[in-house]
Amino acid sequence: MTMKRIASRVWRSGVARGGRAQAVRRAVAIIAIGALGATASAGARACGYHVAIGGVSVVHPTSIPVAVAIHAAVRDGRLAPLAEAPAPLALLRANGAMRTLAMALQSETSDLPPVALVLVEAHLWGRVVPGGGPASWQAHADGPAGGDVIVVTGEPALAALLDGRLRWDAAIASGLVVLDGPAEGRARVVGILARQFS
Repeated sequence: MTMKRIASRVWRSGVARGGRAQAVRRAVAIIAIGALGATASAGARACGYHVAIGGVSVVHPTSIPVAVAIHAAVRDGRLAPLAEAPAPLALLRANGAMRTLAMALQSETSDLPPVALVLVEAHLWGRVVPGGGPASWQAHADGPAGGDVIVVTGEPALAALLDGRLRWDAAIASGLVVLDGPAEGRARVVGILARQFS
């Protein structure tokens, strides 16, 4: 069944129940999510901003402790909760935050190793890959590649880092950000991010 037909059925059922505004919101959300999903790769569809999620999974061994630390920080008022947004807008917001962190990494590309970033709430991956020139940013990646330095965090912590409300040393010390991967590359990435967010 096409997205247009699904939206049409949602519209008719909502209007029949007297919920015209609710039907409009549902139809728009279904069309937007469907359009976004149609352009995503098969691997990218596994992130939490898409409708088809195959149950609970762990994206990295440290993702559960990081998620717990972020939840506790939000609960205690140390981090701001994310504003609710429809999935397509939340995906744009998350990708924008990840790209900003990638730009901070790219500011010192002379010895930058490949870096994979993941947001634990949505299992959303991105990668910074150095090349002959400036490093390239790959949004909505399938996951890390062998040898990547992996940065595990969540969107509330990432937003606080980017806004200057959270210092790098505090983020690491409180478990809001965890790095994994080869020791030498990890040390380089920690050095870059500490200079950017201290």
